[in-house]
Amino acid sequence: MSTPVPRSRRLRVPAPGTAAAPRPPVDWAKAGRRSVRRRATGMTATEAAVALEEAELQRHLDRDREDLADDERGAAEIREWQRIAQLLATTGGVYDPKADAVVQDELAADAEAQRVQQMQDEQRRQEQEAEAARRAAILAPDVLRHALLGTLARTGLLDSLSEDERAAVGRLPESDPAAALAFNALLARAYEAVTGARAGAAS
Repeated sequence: MSTPVPRSRRLRVPAPGTAAAPRPPVDWAKAGRRSVRRRATGMTATEAAVALEEAELQRHLDRDREDLADDERGAAEIREWQRIAQLLATTGGVYDPKADAVVQDELAADAEAQRVQQMQDEQRRQEQEAEAARRAAILAPDVLRHALLGTLARTGLLDSLSEDERAAVGRLPESDPAAALAFNALLARAYEAVTGARAGAAS
């Protein structure tokens, strides 16, 4: 006697704004296949054939439901029942996902995809840490102070600074590293603009 197969509860995508955080899109077809495999475990070929008939009947009854018009999971469940029923009709015995080559290949592919994703995540994390370290080094007071003094020397302004101005230049990298970095960049750009204009006038 066949084992009744309960109708699967097809999960729907939550309405916009209900998710607490962005999540990767759900693979409804894969969810359907996995649901079928769980329910088919231990079934004979006859039981799987009955389950396929019931799934096809349910699919037929749902054909006019607008909310299931693009139901990838339902179609995937039908195809998986068909595959399992055919497999058991050929091999006999009862269904065991661990002995199903298709299932094991899919699991291996999922594991490999997860490994690649973890490697990419780790590489991204390392790059972010390296960038943070680079920015921290650039914003280090000693580095900024040396850069400011170098730019002032290149522009010819360093020797004309008063003691108070030199003291301000020395304090700025510690009090506001971002401002010191911006000031150094603006000073260098202004000097390059002036020298470029002079070179153009001379030619």
